[in-house]
Amino acid sequence: MAVLDAMQSAALRLAGRKPAVFFGAPDSMVFEAEICDLVNEVATDVAHYRDWSALKKVWTIQTDGSESYPLPPDYDRMTIDATVSKSGWWLWGYFRYGDLDTFIAEKDRNMVLSPGGWTIYGEEMHFWPVPEGEAQFPYISSRYVRCNDTTQCKSEFNADQDEFLLPERLLTLGLVWRWREQKKLDYTGDQEAFVKALSEYASKDGGARTYASARRNSFPGARIAWPFPLG
Repeated sequence: MAVLDAMQSAALRLAGRKPAVFFGAPDSMVFEAEICDLVNEVATDVAHYRDWSALKKVWTIQTDGSESYPLPPDYDRMTIDATVSKSGWWLWGYFRYGDLDTFIAEKDRNMVLSPGGWTIYGEEMHFWPVPEGEAQFPYISSRYVRCNDTTQCKSEFNADQDEFLLPERLLTLGLVWRWREQKKLDYTGDQEAFVKALSEYASKDGGARTYASARRNSFPGARIAWPFPLG
């Protein structure tokens, strides 16, 4: 369903009419402009509410001996409890450094914990020690809109025929609430309806679990120093 349907449904409830055009409407059509502005805000709020399965992707870094690598072009955030796995390392993956200070300190002291750890800063993923082979991790995409013309995904609506990758009913309910809130009107019931629907869709979403490779067992958060002499 196109975003136009969600905006028209909201318009019927708010203004008692069903505009044929929103994006691309003349500047004089203030109501349509307000809805276009709000629909992206509502969509962003919905996308950030949880790690929706429709927005989950897996990124693979082919390492080349460097310490740092660019994040995916559509990277928004890591999934909850995300792990970064190493190809061919069947037992565990890279651990996540809790803070940048620890990462810098252990790197300066040349501390080596196998296979290594990672952290994100400066829009790059940094490893210590430098990885070999590849590193793979799940993430949440920032592109929650599908363009009807190209079928490519993007990060905001700018055409009436664009499609939302998440439930479009949430756009309608969110638009009604946010528009009335913006106009200083009573929106209590509208906000409750949006929050209730959001919670229901979230509870039914099948993407609550994080990605895990079948080639290995994972120990989230564990920092295992190996190989070293045991005993």
